[in-house]
Amino acid sequence: MSDIPPPKGGSGPAENSGPSQPVLVSVIIPAHNAAGPLELCLKSVAASDYPRTEVIVVSDASTDGTAEVARRNGVRVMVNDEPCGAAYARNVGASVAAGDILFFVDADVVLNADAISLAAEALSSGEADAVFGSYIAETRVRQFTAQFKNYQHHFHHQVSSDHPVSFWSGCGAVTREVFTKLEGFDVSLQFCEDIEFGHALVEARYRVRLLKDMQAEHLKEYGLRRLVRSELVGRAIPWTRLLRSKRSRMGTLNTNVNGVLSVALAGLVWSLGALAVFNPILGIAALACLVVWSSLNLSFLGFLVRRRGILFALGALPLLFLHYTICGLGYVLGHLARRYPPKRTPAPQYAFKEELKTGRA
Repeated sequence: MSDIPPPKGGSGPAENSGPSQPVLVSVIIPAHNAAGPLELCLKSVAASDYPRTEVIVVSDASTDGTAEVARRNGVRVMVNDEPCGAAYARNVGASVAAGDILFFVDADVVLNADAISLAAEALSSGEADAVFGSYIAETRVRQFTAQFKNYQHHFHHQVSSDHPVSFWSGCGAVTREVFTKLEGFDVSLQFCEDIEFGHALVEARYRVRLLKDMQAEHLKEYGLRRLVRSELVGRAIPWTRLLRSKRSRMGTLNTNVNGVLSVALAGLVWSLGALAVFNPILGIAALACLVVWSSLNLSFLGFLVRRRGILFALGALPLLFLHYTICGLGYVLGHLARRYPPKRTPAPQYAFKEELKTGRA
């Protein structure tokens, strides 16, 4: 018999819902070497105002004590002996979950107290089949690049449509029924698996909602090198490969018209600037493109001014231009790379073990 405690506010998996109690929500946290932020993540889940949850941490071949942190906090712990990726880890968590709602949160994310409640309300009422939220505007991480990325994510999610063709697994939830029908995340994808999952949901005529009040703080640290790698290898290239395979769409979240035009103008600035060596007039054209590019991003820059002042916004300009440059480069490289298969990879047989409080499997 396992010595895992029953879900918070409930007597165990057998009583999943009833007339006098809310539906059980299974909070699933994939974690790879995330011992530091995981403690804060788990504390935020414990502090949730939603009364009935179970928490499952899936340690993906961690070597830094991630599983020990999870056990110390009294949650269920699944362990992959070999690194299998976040999609695989989330699916492992879902395979052992007892809840009718699966709430996914990254290990470096701290949930607002009402995040789970907002998701449960929308899903339980039939308003949506899957929901996701956004980062709060601020983060306690002091790196300038991390703060910039946090503001950018928050801004785009707050101004985007409530009905996106996407999903975000950093703070997102889906009904167990729908998740099972789609066989979860595509484990063959190491990046952008949540975006692909959102597209699969919409293609299957399920309803995805962006709940802008469902928010969380991101604790990820971004140095410039890590930022470039994340944007290029983790986002731009795989997203383009998904797009080529018709497993994603343009026009949602940060791929709206302004975003696409900003990518094109950034490419023109670089191209015309390089050619200006041979024809100075092209340098003037490059500057004109830069002015137009800036005008397309005035809303975001104004948001930064309101939040942090003019100096922060001016400092963010090069990072914003770098972001769109990387998007353009990734779009080109993504077309040179092999496209993903047109269909989702069937779910495998999941291999994992459950660790008890004592650390024994």
